[in-house]
Amino acid sequence: EALAGEIAAQIGADKAKAERAGLLSKCDLMTNMVFEFTDTQGVMGMHYARHDGEDEEVAVALNEQYMPRFAGDELPKSLVACSVALADKFDTLTGIFGIGQAPKGSADPFALRRAALGSLRIIVEKNLPLDLEDLVRKSAALFGDKLINANVVEDVVGFMLGRFRAWYQDEGIAVDVIQAVLARRPTRPADFDARVRAVSHFRTLDS
Repeated sequence: EALAGEIAAQIGADKAKAERAGLLSKCDLMTNMVFEFTDTQGVMGMHYARHDGEDEEVAVALNEQYMPRFAGDELPKSLVACSVALADKFDTLTGIFGIGQAPKGSADPFALRRAALGSLRIIVEKNLPLDLEDLVRKSAALFGDKLINANVVEDVVGFMLGRFRAWYQDEGIAVDVIQAVLARRPTRPADFDARVRAVSHFRTLDS
């Protein structure tokens, strides 16, 4: 709730709606419907919210918070939904890294790679003025003294920047271009993307 509001304030979304959607975001997980049919999470939240007379943007955000659900999936449409989706993903990343359960090898039981890449896609493709370090720091503060990893901010940011490497390699961008930008360690995804595109473009001019 609090993190969704913080993000909303930074990207020009309605802060009150984002906080309301954040507050209601997991309520449908307590229902018998979602307990029996887990793939309806979010969808049922949206319908319950509409039934209860919640604002339409809030209701839709309850479904879109899980976007993108898989590689190539569509992104949340409204900035309110983007705020809630990002808050959810950063909360998960910070919490799991904070208790020392970072992915090892190919194992990723909490789908943190998907959460990281989904967050980066939302920020880059929506061109949002957000900073990874700032978001992880704010997320960590909300956990209070529950986290045991003192390096959680650095670890999560490093992990997310690593997802950039995989993303751009899949696009066919040269590894040395990606490494050149990673060496500067820009923590604003939109800035990171702009640098990669620029360096890649200049590299083609030299060839």
